[in-house]
Amino acid sequence: MNDGTTAASPVLAYELGDALYLNLTSACTLACVFCPKIRDDDWVVGGYDLRLSRAPSADEVWEQVERQGFSGRSEVVFTGLGEPTRRLDVLLEITRRLVRSGISRVRLDTDGLANLREGRDVTPDLAAAGLGAVVVSLNAPDASTYLRLCPNRYGESAWEAVRDFIRAAVRYVPEVHASFVAVPGLAMDDCRTAAESLGARFRWRPYDRVGRLKELGGNA
Repeated sequence: MNDGTTAASPVLAYELGDALYLNLTSACTLACVFCPKIRDDDWVVGGYDLRLSRAPSADEVWEQVERQGFSGRSEVVFTGLGEPTRRLDVLLEITRRLVRSGISRVRLDTDGLANLREGRDVTPDLAAAGLGAVVVSLNAPDASTYLRLCPNRYGESAWEAVRDFIRAAVRYVPEVHASFVAVPGLAMDDCRTAAESLGARFRWRPYDRVGRLKELGGNA
C-alpha cells in the first residue's frame, strides 16, 4: 500500500477504505483498558504504525494530506491512537484547509474532554472551522463504570464533562454521535439511553478491533 510517506516518515495521514484518517498526536487524556496501546503496547492500525515521537505541525500534516489526495474520499477523520483535541490549534487549521479544498465531510473522533482540559467550550470553534461530525467516546452509562474503563486524572468527574461536551456539540455541530466500546458486561440498551438522552446518535463499537468499521447496533 502506498501511503505517500517514506519508510522513516511518521504516519500523519493514512487511508482506510475510502476515508483519510489524520494522526495528530500520540498523547491521550485517558488510559482506556480496552485500548491496544495501553493493553498490549500495540500502535498498529490497518498496517500503519501510528506512534509519534513528537507533535507534528499543521504544515507537516497537510503535506501528507496533499500527497494522499482528495479524490474519491468519503470523509476525512481526525483520529489515531492519541486524542486529536490535544492539538486543538492544528486540528482547527487543518479543518479549515480541508473545507477550503472542497472536502464535504470532516469528522472528529474524540474523548470529549477538550472543554475540561481547555477550561472553555471549544465546540463553537470546531463548528466555525467547518467540522461536520463528531464521534464522542462516552463508553459507559454511568460515572463509576466510565472510571473503571477509562482511568484518568480527573476521576469520575470526567464522565460528566464528556456528557457536557456532547450537549454542547449537539448545539453547534451538525452530526454528533456518542460511542461505546462493546466490552463484556456493558449493557447496550443502557448505553443507547445514555447517548440519546444527550441528543446524540448512538454508536456501538466492536470490542477488540480498531480501524474503519461498520458499527454494531447504532447509526453509521
